[in-house]
Amino acid sequence: MKYNFVAVNSLCVIWVKGNNCVFLAFHLFKFIRLHILKNIFIYFLFTNVLAGQYNADSTYTYQELNKILEQARINKDQKTLASVYVKLADYEGDVLSDFKTSFKYYRNALEYYKVTGDSTGVHETNQAIARRYYQTGFFDESINILQNLVSIYSNKNEISKLADIYFEINKAYKARGDNEKSIEYLEKAIYLNQQLNDTILLTNILIDKIQSFELNSELDSAIATAYQVFKISTFKGDREMVAKSLFHIGYINKLKKDYPKAIKYLHKSESILPFQPNSEERKLIYKELADVYAKKSEFNTGYKYLMKYTKLNDSILNKSRFASFTNLALKYGSIDKQASIEVLKIDKLSADERNKAQRRTLYILAGGLLLVLASIYFIIKFYDQRISTTKIITEQKEEINQQQIRELEDNIKMSSLRSVIEGQEIERERIAKDLHDSLGGLLSTIKLQFDQVRSKKEDLVNLKEYKQAHKLLDLAVDEVRTISRNLQPGSLDNLGLIPAIKDLINRLEGDSYPDIDFQYYEMPEKIDKMISLSVYRIIQELIANSLKHAKATEILIQINTEDTELVIQYEDDGIGFDQNNLKRKGMGLENIKSRINYLHGTIVIDSRNGEGMSVLIRVKYQ
Repeated sequence: MKYNFVAVNSLCVIWVKGNNCVFLAFHLFKFIRLHILKNIFIYFLFTNVLAGQYNADSTYTYQELNKILEQARINKDQKTLASVYVKLADYEGDVLSDFKTSFKYYRNALEYYKVTGDSTGVHETNQAIARRYYQTGFFDESINILQNLVSIYSNKNEISKLADIYFEINKAYKARGDNEKSIEYLEKAIYLNQQLNDTILLTNILIDKIQSFELNSELDSAIATAYQVFKISTFKGDREMVAKSLFHIGYINKLKKDYPKAIKYLHKSESILPFQPNSEERKLIYKELADVYAKKSEFNTGYKYLMKYTKLNDSILNKSRFASFTNLALKYGSIDKQASIEVLKIDKLSADERNKAQRRTLYILAGGLLLVLASIYFIIKFYDQRISTTKIITEQKEEINQQQIRELEDNIKMSSLRSVIEGQEIERERIAKDLHDSLGGLLSTIKLQFDQVRSKKEDLVNLKEYKQAHKLLDLAVDEVRTISRNLQPGSLDNLGLIPAIKDLINRLEGDSYPDIDFQYYEMPEKIDKMISLSVYRIIQELIANSLKHAKATEILIQINTEDTELVIQYEDDGIGFDQNNLKRKGMGLENIKSRINYLHGTIVIDSRNGEGMSVLIRVKYQ
């Protein structure tokens, strides 16, 4: 306004000097008036352009958002007001941590979206409010809003948005600590994404599953999922996600205490991760590398990565503090200071315009040079990355092939074991029938012949040789019967497992046998024939070991069920044995272990010299 004051003074002076200068004064006043109108026009043009150039997908500073908000109020642009309030709400919550103001701005945005009839804006704002709720600990409120959005998107059949909402509900339940519900909605998101084939959502879901598996110590599932993320992100060329999947593979191997593999994959993750200053991902890699090297007792290397982690962490904290200070200064600065800044900016605009033409040429030259250098850099980096990724994929394929080979070998071993055991039982049954039907019948016939001879020659009874032969014949008949029953217990087929075991124990009563206490609880009504036979053979083998080797005087056998398992506990008070010399003792426990492996069960043996033996066996009875 200074030039207006000078112009008025000049006009007065000219007017005083005489009428001859009136014409000159008139033209001076006209010039000043045109100059003022020009500046007013430029001001309104600038403000209109500012409002017109607003783009909801662009990034703005806190100060710029407030300017746009003020101009939108003047123009009564309710659509822009709604969008800017959402951005301000995000800024207040994410940057300034002022959640009260954040919720206030979200509510303002909702009101303007409702006025403009923008249902999409209303739904997206509600989703943002729900996300802010579970971030601040209001889990039930967040879940209620998200469930309402599920109903809306289900009715509209908007599968993409519905999958995203299911993923948000999963995160809300996980934040609340309800892992069962979290997994339920994560599976729903996965099911919908199979129709969408959205690889970005899929990788985010899989990363979320990895973290859940890690928290629940389900390390095999976690590492399998991490490999899946690696394959998908490698195929899509997403280097950041490739690095993240390799980081998780390394971290899981650390949890499994496989430190060489952990170091290998963490270093691969570090090499592939795109360079960014103040990277949180790189900070985590340094931290885990320091920890793994420390666990391997390589303290010098561990200390090196610990220092890298500390340096990067300090840099991130300093940047965060500086950003918070700057944002608070922008938010809470005084009006006078803000006005002064605006005046300085306006003055600076004119100076910038004068230098713009000179800088433009310099920028074009610098940009061209940078473009050439960047092209060379990315070409080299691309081929280097391609070689590195190909090498990693080859190594992973080799590991998968080795694992498949091991699984195939195990299957072949189990198949061979099953054939051997089944063949043994078939052969036992055949031999038992032959002994019983053939030799047993023959011996019975011989005994009848002896009795007929005795009836005709009664004086033979007094002969010592006859009595000895008759006694040996009785022993032979009993021995054939015993061998036949041991080879194929008839009570097992006719009565079941428990009566068969009782029959086995009853045959071992007498002074020459130990006391056997057999107890059983809550036995299932039906057990598979092969399982019953295997359990019978295991107990038969254990009793035989106690009789032949342990010199036991007391034996305790207990059988009960837990869920779908038979639990067998066997104890004797014999001489025990050294478990390290089992093979040299020749005690037949390898046969027992073979049958338990066949049943996919487990066995724990506890024995020491002079302290008896205790055996705990668990097998599935279904």
